Amino acid sequence: MDRRDFIKKSLLTLALGQAAPSLLSRTALAAQSKDKILVVVNMFGGNDQLNTLVPFRNDLYYHNRPSIAIAKDTVLDLGQNGQYLGLHPQLRPLMSMWDAGELALIPQVGYPNPNRSHFVSTSIWHTADPTHHEPTGWLGRWSDGQTDPFCDTFVGGATPQALQGVHHTAPAIQSVDGFTIRMPRPLEDAMNAEMGQTRQGKAEEVRQAMLSLRGALNKIGQIRTYTNKVQYPDNAFGKSLADVARMIAGGLGSSVYYTTVGGWDTHAAQQPRQAELLGYLAQTLSAFRADLKALGRDKDVLIMAFSEFGRRVQENASHGTDHGKGGLMLVLGSGVKGGMYGSEPDLENLDDGDLKYQTDFRNVYSASLEWIQADTKRVLGQDFKPLGLV
Repeated sequence: MDRRDFIKKSLLTLALGQAAPSLLSRTALAAQSKDKILVVVNMFGGNDQLNTLVPFRNDLYYHNRPSIAIAKDTVLDLGQNGQYLGLHPQLRPLMSMWDAGELALIPQVGYPNPNRSHFVSTSIWHTADPTHHEPTGWLGRWSDGQTDPFCDTFVGGATPQALQGVHHTAPAIQSVDGFTIRMPRPLEDAMNAEMGQTRQGKAEEVRQAMLSLRGALNKIGQIRTYTNKVQYPDNAFGKSLADVARMIAGGLGSSVYYTTVGGWDTHAAQQPRQAELLGYLAQTLSAFRADLKALGRDKDVLIMAFSEFGRRVQENASHGTDHGKGGLMLVLGSGVKGGMYGSEPDLENLDDGDLKYQTDFRNVYSASLEWIQADTKRVLGQDFKPLGLV
């Protein structure tokens, strides 16, 4: 195999498999996980706040939702510290976190001049820029200042805008078990032989990249051998957070893990669909927390869940709800100062039929950036006072 063939076949190899190997080639994986870790869960589609954090003592809630309101006797009462609101009954696995002061609920989160489009509002949340001028993601801008290509990791198919910077895009791993590079055996044997020979110039750069890639794949192989300490729900979201726990346990080295759970666009038959999704969410988050505790890492991980907007106050004719504005964020972890970060929604003072936003999402982002010791002003473009979550 001559120099030209070596470079050509090496670059071809780097392009095989999932999108991540091209980034893996830059360097071997970090030796151990960072001290503080942020896990972001994007609840895509627009989760309905009012049936998640229920104003079950307010008759207007039941007046506006005669067929989809959550029955009073099933609501999980959060008491005085929860502004006399309650959680959807499918969120029961989160109640122990609430009681322990490790769950923060932030109602009516949004931004100025809200937009009800999935595409537009998601882009605003991903870039942290309601003016639409910023093309890069908020975490992408953070990662541009890092040296480790695995400083952040997306668990899923295609890396979202939130994790895309100018110089860095987070690697996407569909699953730990499915992450691999496959080559025909003759090519693999030839590559192994060639990688053992020191070269010059570009060929040597490619050889070093291939050696790093091999080390990275060995690390992934070690992560693959880790078995979760608890049982996760058997669905895509459960599997994604189970893999995040495995990557933390195996020392991948990411400070940020990001994943998505879709299906929250409940225009019709909302009650059964949202109940199912909230059950997935609560069961998976509870399993993830238990796994982290078994690893001794629970105090190091902050979990933040959000949707691009909430839903309208009044139900529609299809027993669902349409796109709204202010929505609910959840932040949880042993290092979180739990509680209610907002007040009961004023159902007599709406914004064109929607809940008005109370908290700018960038104040929540600022708190999460402080958790991983990031320069919040550089990432967000201006000073946003961090919500006192940590």
